[in-house]
Amino acid sequence: MTLPDEGIRERAVERKIPSLRAGWFKTVLYIVILAVSLSVVDMMFGWTTVETIPPYLQHLSGIILLVNPYVQYIQAILIFCLGYLIVNALSGVMYTYMRRFTDHPTAATVRTLTRIAGLAVLLSLIASVFNANPAAALTVGSFGGLVVGFATQTILSNVVAGVFLLLSRPYTFGDTITVAGQTGVVKEIRLMHLVLESTDGTREILIPSGTVVTQIIHKMKPPMQVKPVKTVLKLEAPPARVKIGSPLVFRGRLLEAETGKPIANAKIMIMERDVGRDDFLASGTTGEDGGFAIEWKARKTDLVSDTAEVYAKFDGDEQYQHSRSELFVVKIEGR
Repeated sequence: MTLPDEGIRERAVERKIPSLRAGWFKTVLYIVILAVSLSVVDMMFGWTTVETIPPYLQHLSGIILLVNPYVQYIQAILIFCLGYLIVNALSGVMYTYMRRFTDHPTAATVRTLTRIAGLAVLLSLIASVFNANPAAALTVGSFGGLVVGFATQTILSNVVAGVFLLLSRPYTFGDTITVAGQTGVVKEIRLMHLVLESTDGTREILIPSGTVVTQIIHKMKPPMQVKPVKTVLKLEAPPARVKIGSPLVFRGRLLEAETGKPIANAKIMIMERDVGRDDFLASGTTGEDGGFAIEWKARKTDLVSDTAEVYAKFDGDEQYQHSRSELFVVKIEGR
């Protein structure tokens, strides 16, 4: 799996934040609507005799007594319909939140588990509507959950461990780790498995999340660079001939020798080799990509010779070592 560009990943997360807030808003809104609806139904049709009906509802006593035997069914329908919307909204919130840390398949799995758990609670609530003792409904649901839990103990332990690893994030994509005697680069972080790619790139290693949680994880740290860091100064070959007074642009790049990382804001000098000492011609500063373009107006540097032996030089500093480019010969011609 190709590692996503960090900038793209951050922008994608930013686009998901509004949907996360909208998901929470929908969830709370559905809960409020459900609570108000149940209260209104109970207040309007919860009276069993004419004597118990409040005076302000006496003119509707016929309808109230007709509907009263079906109040439980109305409440059950409201709980099922609005409860299903609440469960869907909450599972959508979980999916959006998990997408901040992991890939689509893993986030979709968390969404499904949230939906299953929500539906289980919803069915227990509906059962409590028809049961004089709500605790009995919860007991039935708990017993059913216990049976399912024993039947899927290994799977659920891996799922729970996967969620824990996704939230705690002891490693991330691209890290080189050793766990359960296996060493590799973190390629995917799934709910059920951690996927490593072997260091030689020939194998994929799938380790159950439950195993990862119980094992010691050795995380490889990047090698420390000894400062000052070695550098490489590259100078593009300039034109072999140039007329006196013409502008000549020297282009090249300054990089770290081992990593190839560009070095920015470094002063580069263009020098001309001479007997006894070297002469300064021009200077410039590297950009963010380590590149430079230094302009020099061609002139004769030697009274005897019509050629200039030029090279680029970086003097170095506390962080980077000095370096110089290869030498190029440029012929300086008259106008």
